[in-house]
Amino acid sequence: MKNEETLTTRKKVVLIGGLGTIGRILQEGLGNTYQLYVLDIREPSESNTTNYVKADVGEIEQLMTAIPDDTYALVNLSGLSLEHPIPDAAGILLANNVHIVGSYNVLLAAEAKCIGKVVFASTNHVTGAYETQGESSLGREIRTDDYPAPDSAYGAMKLCAELFGYLFSRRNNISVISLRLGSVEEDEISLVQSAERAKKTLLSREDTIEIFRRAIETKISHGVYYGVSDNPGKPWDLSTTVRELGFHPQVNSLQLLKKNE
Repeated sequence: MKNEETLTTRKKVVLIGGLGTIGRILQEGLGNTYQLYVLDIREPSESNTTNYVKADVGEIEQLMTAIPDDTYALVNLSGLSLEHPIPDAAGILLANNVHIVGSYNVLLAAEAKCIGKVVFASTNHVTGAYETQGESSLGREIRTDDYPAPDSAYGAMKLCAELFGYLFSRRNNISVISLRLGSVEEDEISLVQSAERAKKTLLSREDTIEIFRRAIETKISHGVYYGVSDNPGKPWDLSTTVRELGFHPQVNSLQLLKKNE
């Protein structure tokens, strides 16, 4: 009985696109903090995925039906990787349904269901033209107030979704937090051992969980923040993430490598 009461008092948080890498990490890391729901167009490969509903982010009616009442926050993790930086017309049409239409639909659903919080998984590729193999070309760390410089259509579409968040936060009293995430992998040890860039761009599992928790709980009405661990030589500035979200990185790439020597 006590466990049932505890569950009902937890805030409902919906992970849209929650079967991906970040969604699986958050399910494991935040499952004891929130009452999690997973929405995804894919079917789960494991039967223990709790509160799963199949839904296409590009279809507003499906979202409206799938999102439970009294939801506290929507976490938009939906994404579609593009094979080329400049895809053909067919590729951009598919991506549009996820990154543009889908992101807008999530905000429409939040407005319609009176959900006051949306956390959006954006990408460092919004400013990817300033960075090469983990090195900033600006002579300093890249900041969120630097002029956007996408390195691909993917980055440009994520930027558009960030701007949708600003629009809705300003006009519809929804708190929208966009996180420009670094490199996140479930097998992060192999990642930092095999990829030089990841040694600087890693967002570790612990830090992924913590930055999303901070974004869910913040009272800030709108913000765009870089999400990266405090790796030596990281290309992105964390000062506003630390100051405004209260995010303090715990595990960086160097610590991971030393731990697994």
